[in-house]
Amino acid sequence: MTVRPASIPLLGLPLLAVLALWASAIATTAAVAAPVAVVNPGFEDISGESPFNEFTFGPLSGWDLYDPGSVASGGAGPTYFMGTLTPFEPDPIGAPGVFAFFPAGAPEGQRVGIAFSFFGSGGQGEWGVVQTLAETLQPRTVYTLRVRVGNIASGTSQSSDFFPLDGFPGYRVDLLAGGVVVAQDDNTLSGSIAEGAFAETVVELTTDASHPQLGQPLEIRLVNLNLVDPAFPSSDLEVDFDDVRLDATPVPPSVPALPAPFGLALALGLAGVACTAATRTAAQTAAGVHLTGTLPARRGGRS
Repeated sequence: MTVRPASIPLLGLPLLAVLALWASAIATTAAVAAPVAVVNPGFEDISGESPFNEFTFGPLSGWDLYDPGSVASGGAGPTYFMGTLTPFEPDPIGAPGVFAFFPAGAPEGQRVGIAFSFFGSGGQGEWGVVQTLAETLQPRTVYTLRVRVGNIASGTSQSSDFFPLDGFPGYRVDLLAGGVVVAQDDNTLSGSIAEGAFAETVVELTTDASHPQLGQPLEIRLVNLNLVDPAFPSSDLEVDFDDVRLDATPVPPSVPALPAPFGLALALGLAGVACTAATRTAAQTAAGVHLTGTLPARRGGRS
Protein backbone atom coordinates (compact mmCIF):
# COMPACT_ATOMS: atom_id res chain seq x y z
CA MET A 1 0.00 0.00 0.00
CA THR A 2 1.32 3.41 -0.91
CA VAL A 3 1.21 6.01 1.85
CA ARG A 4 0.28 9.46 0.55
CA PRO A 5 1.51 12.16 2.96
CA ALA A 6 -0.97 14.72 1.71
CA SER A 7 -3.91 12.66 2.84
CA ILE A 8 -2.91 11.71 6.38
CA PRO A 9 -5.74 12.98 8.57
CA LEU A 10 -4.89 14.52 11.91
CA LEU A 11 -7.52 16.13 14.07
CA GLY A 12 -9.64 16.48 10.94
CA LEU A 13 -6.92 18.22 8.89
CA PRO A 14 -4.78 16.78 6.10
CA LEU A 15 -1.05 16.99 6.71
CA LEU A 16 -0.44 19.62 4.04
CA ALA A 17 -3.04 21.86 5.66
CA VAL A 18 -1.29 21.42 9.02
CA LEU A 19 2.04 22.31 7.45
CA ALA A 20 0.47 25.34 5.77
CA LEU A 21 -0.80 26.58 9.12
CA TRP A 22 2.64 26.05 10.67
CA ALA A 23 4.33 27.93 7.82
CA SER A 24 1.86 30.77 8.29
CA ALA A 25 2.72 30.94 11.99
CA ILE A 26 6.41 31.16 11.10
CA ALA A 27 5.73 33.91 8.57
CA THR A 28 4.03 36.04 11.22
CA THR A 29 7.29 36.12 13.21
CA ALA A 30 9.20 37.84 10.38
CA ALA A 31 10.67 41.14 11.60
CA VAL A 32 10.26 44.29 9.54
CA ALA A 33 12.56 47.28 10.04
CA ALA A 34 10.78 50.61 10.45
CA PRO A 35 12.56 53.94 10.04
CA VAL A 36 12.56 56.21 13.08
CA ALA A 37 11.90 59.84 12.13
CA VAL A 38 14.97 62.09 12.26
CA VAL A 39 14.51 65.81 11.61
CA ASN A 40 16.80 67.24 8.92
CA PRO A 41 18.88 64.05 8.61
CA GLY A 42 20.93 65.33 5.66
CA PHE A 43 21.28 68.94 6.84
CA GLU A 44 19.57 70.21 3.69
CA ASP A 45 17.20 72.45 5.68
CA ILE A 46 19.15 75.64 6.49
CA SER A 47 16.25 77.59 7.99
CA GLY A 48 17.54 80.16 10.47
CA GLU A 49 21.19 79.84 9.42
CA SER A 50 23.38 82.59 7.99
CA PRO A 51 24.62 81.81 4.45
CA PHE A 52 28.12 82.76 3.31
CA ASN A 53 29.09 81.47 -0.15
CA GLU A 54 29.22 77.67 0.11
CA PHE A 55 28.73 77.74 3.90
CA THR A 56 25.93 78.40 6.34
CA PHE A 57 26.57 79.14 10.00
CA GLY A 58 24.36 78.89 13.02
CA PRO A 59 22.18 76.32 14.80
CA LEU A 60 21.29 73.42 12.50
CA SER A 61 17.56 73.06 11.93
CA GLY A 62 16.22 70.26 14.14
CA TRP A 63 19.50 69.90 16.06
CA ASP A 64 20.87 71.41 19.27
CA LEU A 65 24.46 72.31 20.06
CA TYR A 66 26.29 69.74 22.19
CA ASP A 67 28.99 71.58 24.15
CA PRO A 68 29.60 69.95 27.55
CA GLY A 69 32.71 72.02 28.25
CA SER A 70 31.26 75.34 27.02
CA VAL A 71 34.15 75.76 24.58
CA ALA A 72 32.24 76.36 21.35
CA SER A 73 30.62 79.71 22.26
CA GLY A 74 27.37 78.70 20.59
CA GLY A 75 29.16 77.42 17.48
CA ALA A 76 28.95 80.85 15.83
CA GLY A 77 32.62 81.84 15.96
CA PRO A 78 35.11 83.30 16.12
CA THR A 79 36.89 79.97 16.68
CA TYR A 80 34.17 77.31 16.60
CA PHE A 81 31.66 77.16 13.75
CA MET A 82 28.64 74.89 13.45
CA GLY A 83 26.82 74.92 10.11
CA THR A 84 26.75 73.34 6.68
CA LEU A 85 28.96 73.10 3.62
CA THR A 86 27.87 72.73 0.00
CA PRO A 87 30.84 71.28 -1.91
CA PHE A 88 31.29 73.25 -5.14
CA GLU A 89 33.08 72.76 -8.46
CA PRO A 90 36.11 75.08 -8.66
CA ASP A 91 36.42 74.44 -12.41
CA PRO A 92 33.01 73.32 -13.73
CA ILE A 93 34.18 73.57 -17.36
CA GLY A 94 37.66 72.06 -17.16
CA ALA A 95 36.93 69.58 -14.37
CA PRO A 96 33.16 69.08 -14.08
CA GLY A 97 32.01 66.88 -11.23
CA VAL A 98 35.15 67.49 -9.13
CA PHE A 99 34.29 69.34 -5.94
CA ALA A 100 36.35 71.33 -3.46
CA PHE A 101 36.90 69.79 -0.01
CA PHE A 102 35.05 66.58 -0.96
CA PRO A 103 35.92 65.63 -4.58
CA ALA A 104 32.89 63.32 -4.88
CA GLY A 105 30.54 65.89 -3.38
CA ALA A 106 28.02 65.30 -0.59
CA PRO A 107 27.04 61.64 -0.14
CA GLU A 108 23.35 62.60 0.22
CA GLY A 109 21.72 65.73 -1.13
CA GLN A 110 23.87 68.82 -1.67
CA ARG A 111 24.98 69.80 1.83
CA VAL A 112 26.82 68.23 4.74
CA GLY A 113 26.85 69.25 8.40
CA ILE A 114 30.14 70.68 9.68
CA ALA A 115 31.71 71.04 13.10
CA PHE A 116 34.77 73.27 12.47
CA SER A 117 37.31 75.02 14.69
CA PHE A 118 40.48 76.89 13.84
CA PHE A 119 44.03 75.73 14.53
CA GLY A 120 44.94 76.18 18.20
CA SER A 121 41.63 74.94 19.59
CA GLY A 122 42.61 71.26 19.67
CA GLY A 123 42.28 69.55 23.01
CA GLN A 124 39.94 72.15 24.51
CA GLY A 125 37.05 69.70 24.61
CA GLU A 126 34.65 67.75 22.43
CA TRP A 127 31.57 69.34 20.90
CA GLY A 128 28.95 68.75 18.19
CA VAL A 129 25.19 68.45 17.77
CA VAL A 130 22.41 66.40 19.35
CA GLN A 131 18.78 65.71 18.48
CA THR A 132 16.06 64.34 20.76
CA LEU A 133 13.61 62.18 18.80
CA ALA A 134 9.89 61.68 19.30
CA GLU A 135 10.47 57.91 19.54
CA THR A 136 11.15 56.23 22.88
CA LEU A 137 13.28 53.17 23.61
CA GLN A 138 11.17 50.03 23.18
CA PRO A 139 11.69 46.50 24.53
CA ARG A 140 12.82 43.60 22.34
CA THR A 141 13.94 45.85 19.50
CA VAL A 142 17.05 46.10 17.34
CA TYR A 143 18.07 49.71 16.71
CA THR A 144 20.44 50.42 13.82
CA LEU A 145 21.91 53.92 13.54
CA ARG A 146 23.80 54.79 10.34
CA VAL A 147 25.74 58.01 9.81
CA ARG A 148 28.16 59.17 7.11
CA VAL A 149 31.31 60.59 8.68
CA GLY A 150 33.51 62.88 6.56
CA ASN A 151 37.25 63.60 6.65
CA ILE A 152 37.38 66.93 4.84
CA ALA A 153 40.38 67.68 2.62
CA SER A 154 42.36 70.92 2.58
CA GLY A 155 41.02 73.39 0.06
CA THR A 156 40.33 76.95 -1.03
CA SER A 157 36.89 78.39 -0.47
CA GLN A 158 34.89 80.58 -2.84
CA SER A 159 36.14 83.58 -0.86
CA SER A 160 39.72 82.52 -1.76
CA ASP A 161 40.55 81.56 1.84
CA PHE A 162 42.72 78.46 2.13
CA PHE A 163 41.83 76.00 4.91
CA PRO A 164 44.54 73.52 5.99
CA LEU A 165 42.48 70.47 6.90
CA ASP A 166 44.86 67.55 6.53
CA GLY A 167 44.53 64.96 9.27
CA PHE A 168 41.49 64.09 11.34
CA PRO A 169 40.44 65.28 14.84
CA GLY A 170 38.32 62.20 15.62
CA TYR A 171 34.58 61.68 16.00
CA ARG A 172 31.96 59.86 18.04
CA VAL A 173 28.39 58.86 17.19
CA ASP A 174 26.17 58.23 20.21
CA LEU A 175 22.72 56.71 20.55
CA LEU A 176 21.13 57.77 23.82
CA ALA A 177 17.90 57.15 25.72
CA GLY A 178 16.91 59.61 28.41
CA GLY A 179 20.34 61.24 28.26
CA VAL A 180 22.17 57.94 28.84
CA VAL A 181 24.44 56.51 26.14
CA VAL A 182 23.09 53.08 25.18
CA ALA A 183 25.30 52.47 22.10
CA GLN A 184 28.10 54.33 20.34
CA ASP A 185 30.90 54.34 17.81
CA ASP A 186 33.88 55.99 19.46
CA ASN A 187 36.16 56.92 16.56
CA THR A 188 36.55 53.39 15.14
CA LEU A 189 36.84 54.66 11.54
CA SER A 190 39.63 57.11 12.37
CA GLY A 191 42.67 56.40 10.21
CA SER A 192 40.61 54.58 7.60
CA ILE A 193 38.68 57.50 6.07
CA ALA A 194 40.65 58.94 3.15
CA GLU A 195 41.17 62.69 2.90
CA GLY A 196 38.15 64.24 1.20
CA ALA A 197 35.96 61.15 1.65
CA PHE A 198 33.06 59.88 3.72
CA ALA A 199 32.60 56.50 5.39
CA GLU A 200 29.52 55.02 7.01
CA THR A 201 29.44 54.09 10.67
CA VAL A 202 26.83 51.63 11.94
CA VAL A 203 25.81 51.64 15.61
CA GLU A 204 23.53 48.85 16.84
CA LEU A 205 21.59 48.20 20.02
CA THR A 206 19.32 45.25 20.90
CA THR A 207 17.03 45.73 23.87
CA ASP A 208 15.42 43.07 26.03
CA ALA A 209 12.29 43.29 28.12
CA SER A 210 14.10 44.84 31.09
CA HIS A 211 16.47 47.46 29.64
CA PRO A 212 16.79 50.22 32.27
CA GLN A 213 16.11 53.03 29.77
CA LEU A 214 12.88 51.65 28.32
CA GLY A 215 10.34 54.38 27.59
CA GLN A 216 12.96 57.13 27.56
CA PRO A 217 13.27 59.48 24.54
CA LEU A 218 15.91 58.45 22.00
CA GLU A 219 18.67 60.90 21.10
CA ILE A 220 21.34 61.01 18.39
CA ARG A 221 24.61 62.82 19.10
CA LEU A 222 27.31 63.64 16.54
CA VAL A 223 30.61 64.68 18.07
CA ASN A 224 33.88 66.28 16.94
CA LEU A 225 36.44 65.00 19.46
CA ASN A 226 38.57 68.07 18.70
CA LEU A 227 41.87 66.23 19.04
CA VAL A 228 45.09 67.37 17.39
CA ASP A 229 46.30 64.88 14.78
CA PRO A 230 50.00 64.42 15.64
CA ALA A 231 50.81 63.99 11.94
CA PHE A 232 49.29 67.42 11.15
CA PRO A 233 49.60 69.59 14.27
CA SER A 234 49.01 72.86 12.36
CA SER A 235 45.71 71.89 10.74
CA ASP A 236 42.29 73.31 11.44
CA LEU A 237 39.92 70.79 13.04
CA GLU A 238 36.73 69.70 11.29
CA VAL A 239 34.45 66.66 11.21
CA ASP A 240 31.56 66.44 8.75
CA PHE A 241 28.36 64.41 9.00
CA ASP A 242 25.60 63.47 6.56
CA ASP A 243 22.74 61.04 5.90
CA VAL A 244 21.67 60.18 9.46
CA ARG A 245 19.31 57.18 9.58
CA LEU A 246 17.83 55.16 12.44
CA ASP A 247 15.83 51.95 12.01
CA ALA A 248 13.93 49.96 14.63
CA THR A 249 13.31 46.25 14.06
CA PRO A 250 11.21 44.19 16.51
CA VAL A 251 13.00 41.11 17.79
CA PRO A 252 10.90 38.20 16.46
CA PRO A 253 9.61 35.63 18.93
CA SER A 254 10.95 32.12 18.73
CA VAL A 255 9.72 30.07 15.77
CA PRO A 256 6.79 28.04 17.08
CA ALA A 257 7.56 24.37 17.46
CA LEU A 258 5.39 21.96 15.52
CA PRO A 259 3.01 20.36 18.05
CA ALA A 260 3.83 16.74 18.86
CA PRO A 261 0.85 15.17 16.99
CA PHE A 262 1.62 17.27 13.93
CA GLY A 263 5.29 16.40 14.18
CA LEU A 264 4.36 12.69 14.26
CA ALA A 265 2.15 13.17 11.22
CA LEU A 266 4.99 14.95 9.43
CA ALA A 267 7.36 12.12 10.28
CA LEU A 268 4.87 9.55 9.01
CA GLY A 269 4.35 11.59 5.88
CA LEU A 270 8.07 11.83 5.17
CA ALA A 271 8.41 8.12 5.84
CA GLY A 272 5.60 7.54 3.35
CA VAL A 273 7.43 9.62 0.78
CA ALA A 274 10.60 7.65 1.33
CA CYS A 275 8.70 4.34 1.18
CA THR A 276 6.95 5.32 -2.04
CA ALA A 277 10.22 6.42 -3.61
CA ALA A 278 11.94 3.20 -2.56
CA THR A 279 9.08 1.07 -3.95
CA ARG A 280 9.14 2.97 -7.24
CA THR A 281 12.91 2.61 -7.48
CA ALA A 282 12.73 -1.13 -6.85
CA ALA A 283 10.04 -1.55 -9.49
CA GLN A 284 12.05 0.44 -12.03
CA THR A 285 15.18 -1.55 -11.31
CA ALA A 286 13.30 -4.81 -11.73
CA ALA A 287 12.06 -3.58 -15.10
CA GLY A 288 15.58 -2.74 -16.19
CA VAL A 289 15.19 1.04 -15.98
CA HIS A 290 18.28 2.76 -14.60
CA LEU A 291 17.71 5.94 -12.66
CA THR A 292 20.74 7.51 -14.26
CA GLY A 293 18.77 7.79 -17.47
CA THR A 294 20.77 5.13 -19.38
CA LEU A 295 18.62 2.67 -21.33
CA PRO A 296 19.39 -1.07 -20.84
CA ALA A 297 21.40 -2.69 -23.62
CA ARG A 298 19.40 -4.77 -26.09
CA ARG A 299 19.90 -8.49 -26.09
CA GLY A 300 21.38 -10.17 -29.07
CA GLY A 301 24.76 -8.39 -29.10
CA ARG A 302 23.54 -5.20 -30.79
CA SER A 303 23.50 -1.88 -28.98
